[in-house]
Amino acid sequence: MKRHLSDKQMALVILSCQLLLVVAVGTLFFYQQGEAAARSALIGGGIYWVPQCLFSVRVLAFSARHDTPRSVVADFYSGAGIKFGSTILLFVIALKYMEVLHAPLYTAYALALLMQWILSFTLNNRY
Repeated sequence: MKRHLSDKQMALVILSCQLLLVVAVGTLFFYQQGEAAARSALIGGGIYWVPQCLFSVRVLAFSARHDTPRSVVADFYSGAGIKFGSTILLFVIALKYMEVLHAPLYTAYALALLMQWILSFTLNNRY
């Protein structure tokens, strides 16, 4: 019999893998292009990772109190709104107020997003 991960376990696995990926990408950029590229990659990965953490906390923290399907959907949409808004805010801060290299920033962001899709589609074959 196949054992499935709980929602909280899956979120923790995905967040951990994404964090490791972001650090690995930052390290590769450091050795290939230097400190500024590594910092930009870490910022780009963080722009994906932090909102994903906020989304996971919001959705999973309230999963125990779901009374109706409507409350499940409402919690999911509020978490998605928090993720969307915080992503926009972090991009604005990074691009307007920080000196970043765009290629490493977008590369790390895109790889973290890609890892999210791959892990979500493969873990437990649930999605």
